[in-house]
Amino acid sequence: MFRELRKRPAPPPGAPGPEEFTCFFLHHAGGSSASFLLMQRHLPSDWRLRAVELPGRGLASDDPPWRGTADAVRALAPELLREVTGPFAVFGHSMGALIGYELVRELVRGGRPPVWLGVSAMPAPDLVSTRFPDRRDLWPKERLVAFLRELGGTPEEMLADPDMVDYMVDLLRADLRIVDTYTHADGPPLDVPISVFTGTGDPLTTTPMIDGWRSRSTLPVAFHALPGGHFYLFEEPELLARHLAEDIEARRLAVQA
Repeated sequence: MFRELRKRPAPPPGAPGPEEFTCFFLHHAGGSSASFLLMQRHLPSDWRLRAVELPGRGLASDDPPWRGTADAVRALAPELLREVTGPFAVFGHSMGALIGYELVRELVRGGRPPVWLGVSAMPAPDLVSTRFPDRRDLWPKERLVAFLRELGGTPEEMLADPDMVDYMVDLLRADLRIVDTYTHADGPPLDVPISVFTGTGDPLTTTPMIDGWRSRSTLPVAFHALPGGHFYLFEEPELLARHLAEDIEARRLAVQA
């Protein structure tokens, strides 16, 4: 379920290491943990980086699909808590942002919140269900492929391979079910700082659609607009990593003060 994004040197035997900080990453619909490999090299070397692999791919290729965010949270929350002994943060892109938000809500309810939540390329949660008039997981294959082309981020040679297209469409359907059956349950804002990341050319996350994130936390909410579209993280991995690291480190210093 979790993939280590980079190898870290082992500490000397018997040497007490500093309290470990872990950042968890959740990928977009149809994607995988590999989505974050470009940015990992630009993040602090002493961070532990763990990426979630959703069912149907990679290490989770044999796992049954999650049918909604509730399934995702039930699966992820206990596994994440078994992974950490020190402070941690959660970052999600697109579908991963929605799962990450609901995951953090559950962790807050359980008394084990992260120090920071990063949400990328995702409208405020109460607007998620208003973006499309019909469920995308029920679209015909041709319409889903056209949607992939429109958003960018998928190499054309992959879209030209019929077997690859069938594989991608099956994954995408399962993932889009999670997003397009989502209904936001009202509740108290998080006592966790949130950073909101968007691509300046992303039609799915215009300013009116993301503004509602301000009310989802009692602490400051930061907004970062980066050059690119819905998959700006592939175009600007270094810039994204820099903003992410700065926001997290600022929060960790504030907690320690």
